[in-house]
Amino acid sequence: MAIVKKNPFREGTKAYVFCEAAEVDYTTGFSKIIDIVHLTALGLKTDNGGSWCRSDGPLGDYFNVHRTLRRGKIDSVQLVGYKQNDFTNHIDAEIISQYKDEKCRVLFVGGRNIEIDHKDGRKKDFKLHDNQTVDDFQPMHKTVNIAKRDHCALCAKTGMRFDARQLGYDVPQFIGTLHYTGSCMGCYWHDPKQFNRIVSAEFQKER
Repeated sequence: MAIVKKNPFREGTKAYVFCEAAEVDYTTGFSKIIDIVHLTALGLKTDNGGSWCRSDGPLGDYFNVHRTLRRGKIDSVQLVGYKQNDFTNHIDAEIISQYKDEKCRVLFVGGRNIEIDHKDGRKKDFKLHDNQTVDDFQPMHKTVNIAKRDHCALCAKTGMRFDARQLGYDVPQFIGTLHYTGSCMGCYWHDPKQFNRIVSAEFQKER
């Protein structure tokens, strides 16, 4: 599903009301968490099936919908990135050409060991072949790419995303939580360059 720039739903519908209340960031597809108290106040109280907030409902056409349950009933709803798409291992020649002479995003070394990496370690959040963009990929040294695959495989197995505090950062992710809920965005390995830029934005050198 393509990224949208504004609320894609018809005004007045439950999906529209939710997106407005949850203050969706349309650059990432993430929203605030809205709990059942606020959902009820907005006229969005859900049944056991979720109706308007089902993964195969209106919201699920665009976003990954994360719902928490309490005693078998929906307790909160959050959007966690854009809808996953079918994945293809093929990488457009133009993208390969653009990255082949660039340096690794982690080690900043180049050469013949540079590989073109799919940012999404689960290879689910990327566009189909005819919609690929340069931003879907990144140059990685072969050794770094192997390390990333290991961490992504562990995340897929456990449902726990990589904790960047293990590398000395102050935060585990810059968006989302330690629990994988449908999107890799915000994880260090998804885009180390972006991660470093965001988490160091408030840094001030003392000496």
